[in-house]
Amino acid sequence: MKVFTKIYIPERVYEEVCVEGMPGEREVRSTENIEVLSVSKEEIEKVSNKIDLKLDDGELQALTLCNRLKVEIFLTDDLDARDAGKQLGFEVHGSVGVIARAYREGSIDLKRTKRALEDLYSISKLFVTKAIIEDAIKELEMF
Repeated sequence: MKVFTKIYIPERVYEEVCVEGMPGEREVRSTENIEVLSVSKEEIEKVSNKIDLKLDDGELQALTLCNRLKVEIFLTDDLDARDAGKQLGFEVHGSVGVIARAYREGSIDLKRTKRALEDLYSISKLFVTKAIIEDAIKELEMF
């Protein structure tokens, strides 16, 4: 299932995710439309000066990469990174939004969509409330 034609991730995020046994490690390594790119300290500093939040290296590198590539969508589940992405003018989406997009584009059916959303709440380490999941499912059922 490809929800996005191309996904760019910075080296730091790749290093954080691609640790053997880490959730998502196999998927990231095997996904053909992911491109890992580096960013310079100078680029990071320029972006860092445009936001008023303290971010981890991975999130800051990801924002820097988005800024360089002039992409429209920034994917993150980190709340501070979401806010920083909005400050920089990006359309920000998290895991719930990516799953919803996959459903709207016909990549997955409603049953699989509901299961994926419910798994975000019950299985993943992602902080998401039951109410958010229920609201997302209601919205998708009306779609």
